[in-house]
Amino acid sequence: MIPEDLAKSKYANIYTYRKDGSVVKTTVLIGKDGDRILIHTGEESGKVKRIRRNPKVMIEPSTILGKSRGKTYSGTAKILTGEEREEGLKKVTRCCLEKFFSYLFHDVISRKSSAIIEIKLSQ
Repeated sequence: MIPEDLAKSKYANIYTYRKDGSVVKTTVLIGKDGDRILIHTGEESGKVKRIRRNPKVMIEPSTILGKSRGKTYSGTAKILTGEEREEGLKKVTRCCLEKFFSYLFHDVISRKSSAIIEIKLSQ
């Protein structure tokens, strides 16, 4: 289950790891679906490349500007493909449209060169 502070947040900081082990913080808009957190991003983004190399991540609720708003949680990220990606795209689109009511955002999120990242928190 997603902790309450993350469940209430529209944004989160995700921390991914470079090859040398250094941490990279990125603020993202998040969607929630059951026990998983979904993130839409570009397929060629740095966070996707880092997650492919090392799926361990940390995540914390944040403001749109990246200020932490709660506890940091450990988790595992997965780049969704095939039918999982399509289903994840529908879920994250619905979550984001509920937040912004923007058809423009829906158009941007539906691009073929996009990636959907699923994060499941460690128990």
